[in-house]
Amino acid sequence: MEFLMYPTTVKMLAAEIINVCDAYISRKIGADDLKNLVIHYANNYPEMLFNAQELNSTVLNRIGKKRAHLVNKMLEGYQQKL
Repeated sequence: MEFLMYPTTVKMLAAEIINVCDAYISRKIGADDLKNLVIHYANNYPEMLFNAQELNSTVLNRIGKKRAHLVNKMLEGYQQKL
């Protein structure tokens, strides 16, 4: 499956996270692919994905609680760069 690697807005990022999580839930991609994509977004777009140590409120509202839980699981042990 193809996912947008470089979204230009927070809303586009949220839409891609939804697509990635849904692909994982429907078993079209594996956990490693999901984790790699979430870490890619965290490394390249921390200002869009995070608000301090939490997920950005726009992202959180758009992806919902269950997907947010999945994203947070993939980010366990992730250290944000200063």
